[in-house]
Amino acid sequence: MTALVDEAYEKASAGVGKVQEIRIGVLDERALQRFALVVGHTDGPYQDPAAAADLGYAGLLAAPLYLTAVLGWDTGPAESDLLADGNSRTPLGDVDVAGLRLMGGGQDLTFHEPVVAGLDVVMHAEVTAVTRKEGRSGPLLVIEVHRRYVEAGDGRLLVECHESFLAR
Repeated sequence: MTALVDEAYEKASAGVGKVQEIRIGVLDERALQRFALVVGHTDGPYQDPAAAADLGYAGLLAAPLYLTAVLGWDTGPAESDLLADGNSRTPLGDVDVAGLRLMGGGQDLTFHEPVVAGLDVVMHAEVTAVTRKEGRSGPLLVIEVHRRYVEAGDGRLLVECHESFLAR
C-alpha cells in the first residue's frame, strides 16, 4: 500500500496549482426545484418563482448547497473514465490519484451572492495542496481543493468551497 500511496502522492502533487475550468451552464429551474425538494426546501422561493420574485430575486432561488453538492454537471463520464472507487475526477480538478479510493474530509463554504435559476455558471477547481500522512491503518493522502463558482458573463463570485479529500 505504501508504494501505491507514494505513487499517487507524486502524481497528485504535479497537479497542485493548476486550475481547471468546468462550465456548469445555465441553471435550470426544474433541477433547482428537484434538489431543493430532496433537501427539505419544499416551498417559498426554492419552489415558486413568484415567491422568489416577491423577495427580490431575479429567478427561482437555489438551495444553498446546490452548486457544491453536485459533483458532475454533464451526462456522466464513461465507466472507463471513473476513478477506482467509482467517483468522477471532476471534484479534484482532474488530478491523478493513481487508483486510490477517495473519501470526503470536510468543506468550508462561503456564499457571496444568491444563486438563482437562469444564471450561467462556471466552476474553477484548483488542488491547492497534497499532503502524505501516516494514519492508524497506514499511509494516506490529504488533498485540498478550492472550488470557485462564478457567473460566466461577468465573473461575479457566487460561492467558494474549500474542501478536503482523503485518499487511500
